[in-house]
Amino acid sequence: MRTRVKVCGVIHREDALFSARCGADAVGAVFISGSPREVSASEVARLFAELPPFVMRVGLFRNPDDALVDEVSRLAGLSLLQFHGDEPDAKCAAFGLPFVKAINGDEPEEIARMHEAYPSAAGFVIDSVSMGEGGTGRTFDWGNWPRNSSKPLILAGGLTPENVSDAVRRLNPWGVDVSTGVEDGVKGEKSHLKIRSFIENARSARGGAG
Repeated sequence: MRTRVKVCGVIHREDALFSARCGADAVGAVFISGSPREVSASEVARLFAELPPFVMRVGLFRNPDDALVDEVSRLAGLSLLQFHGDEPDAKCAAFGLPFVKAINGDEPEEIARMHEAYPSAAGFVIDSVSMGEGGTGRTFDWGNWPRNSSKPLILAGGLTPENVSDAVRRLNPWGVDVSTGVEDGVKGEKSHLKIRSFIENARSARGGAG
């Protein structure tokens, strides 16, 4: 089975399209107030407008108002929600879309607890979770990675074109999620060279078919 790839924190339509053309399975936008990668509801339709079929459109939220999630989902045609806050399972599931929940990879006991607390989740994003915009862009201790899970696990946090192959080989995640690692020093400003290298390296580590 190949590793799925999501490029997140996209703020430009050209970056979303380039990610898709390079083979990204999903493109994500951030809807967290104060984040340097925040995209407004009015901008998101243009951001995702030309994504090809079968590329997932993901919205990342942290303790959002219900109205914001509903508006963004409608305007962007979101296919998946990603939550990084204290939202309970019932709230995450209330919008009629599949969702994934972020888990703090620095706290192994939380990983087991979250599987019980979020039975409706389609999967979990294991990240170095911050209280701000979502992830921190740094790695957590990969020794905390759960070896058994009833649901798909997505690796995030500090991934780059240089380390993603090793991460995929060592941890065998269902998917990988990158934002900071494909930027050139300015949050939200993606490097097309890094996007291409990241996707190629993630796929080649475990084979590209499937």
